[in-house]
Amino acid sequence: MSPPDNSHAVIMLHGLCGTPLEMGPIPKVLVRQGYTVSQIEIPGFSASQLEAGVSPNWENWCDCVEEEITRLKRGHETVSICGLSMGATLALATAIRRDDILAIVALSPVLRYDGWSVPWYVPLLDIPYALGFRSWSYKESEPYGLRNIEMRRRVARSLEKDGVAEVGAAAIPARQLAAAKHMMAHVRTHLRDVQSRLAVIHAVDDETAAPRNAEIIMRGVSSEVRKVIWLGDSYHIITFDNEREVVLNEAVRFFNRSTSSFENDMLFRQNVKRAPLRDRVGTTDME
Repeated sequence: MSPPDNSHAVIMLHGLCGTPLEMGPIPKVLVRQGYTVSQIEIPGFSASQLEAGVSPNWENWCDCVEEEITRLKRGHETVSICGLSMGATLALATAIRRDDILAIVALSPVLRYDGWSVPWYVPLLDIPYALGFRSWSYKESEPYGLRNIEMRRRVARSLEKDGVAEVGAAAIPARQLAAAKHMMAHVRTHLRDVQSRLAVIHAVDDETAAPRNAEIIMRGVSSEVRKVIWLGDSYHIITFDNEREVVLNEAVRFFNRSTSSFENDMLFRQNVKRAPLRDRVGTTDME
């Protein structure tokens, strides 16, 4: 079932230092389904909004998402979020703050960089950063989040030519990486405050975030409706990898079910409110 036009909105959150292109066909399909789709770009988070030498605060990233939620709530019955990678983590961080997000689809969420391709020295990068060496960047490398070899070659060419591709930037500045780590730590310790309906879609061979990231989220949140969908033929950027159609269909289906459930609940409440009062057992008529 598709939602009525303009009654439900979905905010799209791409990965750290990425672009809205990372979300693949999901935004266009949601628009065709009748949703209002908002693809925001966030200062200090999005590739187009980075400022050299400035250390971002992850809480400001949440502020931007919250402002967009508040804006959309003025004209829509519900607001949901679809996030990829660190964008999924940002969605959870925002849901920790407020309980009026209807549903979250978290694609490859990251609570720790612990996938099989993450270099052993990545945890040690905190040391030079703490000592004040903050002008370096963490360079992305093969397999670029993709199991699909042809797509991987295409991405490699784009990164070499433009420094950015559909799957994100060629490198992540140290300042953005540090802010993201602080956000991940916050989310790990406050998952219980997430109440939104939640679907996590994660690859079992994710090279950036191991499957335990999804497992920890599933165990930690307070969402009454929660589900995890495992992918067996993809890496981290699941919106462009071999099972991208599965990701698309599952994400749209979850939003449709969430909005349908919301509308049915609203209809039930309206019917209860309009129903005439029944005579109660044990009452006495007064004449």
